[in-house]
Amino acid sequence: MTDLANGNLNKDNPELLDDDIEFNADYYRQDTGTGIITEDNGLAEVMLRDNKLYNSMKGDWASTRLSQSGNMKITTGRKDGQAYITREQFNIEAIAEKCRLYREAAEAGYPDPLAPPDGHGGLVYKWMDLPKSIACQIQDDYFGGLDWEVIKRDEVLKWQFYRVVQLEYPAFICYPNGKLPITKQVAYPRKMSAADFFKGGK
Repeated sequence: MTDLANGNLNKDNPELLDDDIEFNADYYRQDTGTGIITEDNGLAEVMLRDNKLYNSMKGDWASTRLSQSGNMKITTGRKDGQAYITREQFNIEAIAEKCRLYREAAEAGYPDPLAPPDGHGGLVYKWMDLPKSIACQIQDDYFGGLDWEVIKRDEVLKWQFYRVVQLEYPAFICYPNGKLPITKQVAYPRKMSAADFFKGGK
């Protein structure tokens, strides 16, 4: 068998291995134009990346499209000189109902075979099932557009995110009794304005 088939392609060339990969949070940002274009930020990302193009589009405008899954309408635009993104998800009520049924089953003692492990060989109940539009709204309102992939790497930001869900979106909590097992006390995050989020929107 070849080295490639054995997974040993770089065994004799350690210089080709990069064990010191630095995580770049800016890759996930939606506000400064340095991140990737996703279905969540779309046109705004392109506009904020090219200030000349953005500034050349005078007046109010809007662009609306469906997400890849087809269950969310995303509108990007500018009104009164301020850029914005709105997301309208069509299955929010169904997700909330699914969470309610999950909570009821958990409170009745039914185990969840697909639940995540607790680190001690057992299973725990799912914490939440947050609609994508609401997750994006929390990220935009409180975390400057940082994606969950960035937020969960910082212990304080992660617990702050959970606190927002607990207080403002309890319908999407799956954990028994509707209370997330928040074990770290952190300050509630400050809500940002659209001007804070869209650096190019002024």
